[in-house]
Amino acid sequence: MNDVDKDLSKFQQLLNAVALRFLEHHTPSSATISEWKGQDILDFQEDLRQKTQSTVSEKWFYNYVKNQPQKLPRIDILNLLSTYCGYSNWNTFKVQVQQETQKKKLVLRSCLLGILALGLLAVLAYYVFVPKDQTLHFCFIDAAKKEPITSLPIDITILNEGESPTYIKTDSLGCFSWSTKKEYLRFVAQSPYHKTDTIYKKVKGKQEHEVRLQTDDYALMLQYYGSGNIKDWKKRRASLDKLISDEAMIFELLPYQIGIELYDKTRFIDKLSAPTSSLQKLDILETRYKKGQIVKLKFRIVK
Repeated sequence: MNDVDKDLSKFQQLLNAVALRFLEHHTPSSATISEWKGQDILDFQEDLRQKTQSTVSEKWFYNYVKNQPQKLPRIDILNLLSTYCGYSNWNTFKVQVQQETQKKKLVLRSCLLGILALGLLAVLAYYVFVPKDQTLHFCFIDAAKKEPITSLPIDITILNEGESPTYIKTDSLGCFSWSTKKEYLRFVAQSPYHKTDTIYKKVKGKQEHEVRLQTDDYALMLQYYGSGNIKDWKKRRASLDKLISDEAMIFELLPYQIGIELYDKTRFIDKLSAPTSSLQKLDILETRYKKGQIVKLKFRIVK
């Protein structure tokens, strides 16, 4: 902005100050000085005369107020209007406007710096105090064999505090990963041939975890009997009779999702004791125990 434009901008500020001064004791048709007309202009001329013992012509008003002037009015008119607004002269008004402009800039700059500082603090607080997702990686090991459990997936139930459980399975390597903002992670691991275990781990700290599951000897024993490797049938039946409760509920999931078949203890032992090749593919899906005996069993024959 060149000097002429700066002076014209200050002149416009002077006109705004003139309007505010006039509005203190008068009610023109508009608060905007460039929209005054007729009686508004006459009242302003009279008010200017009373306060400064001089005034401006209607022609001047139209040339410099209602139109966009390309140059400043004479200095005596500028001094007159400045006096009307409470300043000693035009130069004093310009200095005052300049100081106020600088003050506003400083205030605006301070506000912007304050907003920026608050923004930075908010970002810092977010990274410091707001919990972030932490990813934990778990791999399951057979405690007896000291080998990864990869023969079948392990059912994982994530127990989120205040949320519904989430169900997932381990991958082909016997592992799973989970991301959470919580401080601790709790989940249940279930396998047909291992004892169910509830794992409770702190999220912060070590990210890689090895979980050892204890072998479910009863389930393995059933699988062993179902494999057709035992030739002493009487001993086999006696062992199964001790292993399975008389009140056991036994379910076979039939292939192709056509339903289930129920067995009592005797019929199930007969099935396991029969030397058929199909039992070599017996797959234990679920077992429950009470007082050292199986009270519920779910299995299928894999075709």
